Amino acid sequence: MTSPDTQPQVSVLTRACASTRIILENVRVEQLALPTPCSDWQVHDLIDHILNSTDFFVDLAERGASPDDRPWPTYTDDFVPAFDELVRRLVAGFSEPGAMARIMQLPTGPAPGSQCIQVAVGEIFVHGWDLATATGQEMPPDHGVVEAVLASDWPSMCADVRNAHPWIFAPEVPVPADASAMDRLVGFLGRDPNWIGDS
Repeated sequence: MTSPDTQPQVSVLTRACASTRIILENVRVEQLALPTPCSDWQVHDLIDHILNSTDFFVDLAERGASPDDRPWPTYTDDFVPAFDELVRRLVAGFSEPGAMARIMQLPTGPAPGSQCIQVAVGEIFVHGWDLATATGQEMPPDHGVVEAVLASDWPSMCADVRNAHPWIFAPEVPVPADASAMDRLVGFLGRDPNWIGDS
């Protein structure tokens, strides 16, 4: 059962995962070698990253850390059911009583679950945008996920990482003042909101 202190953040996580699942479900086999807004990644690389990063956050939610030496699978046509199972475990792990206060090991260092879940939301949701953009899909209705991400600690956490390790995030891409919330989010993370590939 989700405790009252975890319910709002778990709800955002669930909606972020649901958005990215819709996009994964609509990827066609002939699109797997297309380029993506993530430089040096094709669509199949991006799908592997989405699932493996979700798996990483499952480790954090269930165990507090992910083993350094664990293998990361490559997915072919099985990525939607695999994602479904990972999301089930991810949501269950972060729904456990006390999960928001438990210390977990991010690549940048230890952090409470309340911050780790924000990183998970941002990672899964924004890479969903990358995948949608690469495969010519419209973003599904996000039911407030973009606004929740922008209002969370995650953007400032990303800014701190960018300042300390500028090679991790691309430089911010300026967007017009009246740009949509999604465009402002991806621009902040170094994506061109108007990126066009071969879909």
